[in-house]
Amino acid sequence: MNPPSPTASPKWTPNWLRVTLLLSMLAWSSGCATRVVVIPADRQVIPLEAGQTFKAPSTGWWVPDARMQEILHALEAKAK
Repeated sequence: MNPPSPTASPKWTPNWLRVTLLLSMLAWSSGCATRVVVIPADRQVIPLEAGQTFKAPSTGWWVPDARMQEILHALEAKAK
């Protein structure tokens, strides 16, 4: 029986596929892969220039930047 050629590609056996899947899952779960964050439509941030009209994509509260900064600073202070 001849040894396999060093230039031959590996055979995709079920065991090889399991090992590849396991390694890719470990890499993904350990943070090596880029994580995708899905933002629901009611949580999106829509920038708006002064003087532009705005049509809300959903019912809700629309907060100007200055007020949002106040809210964020208050939450940050409360968390300390």
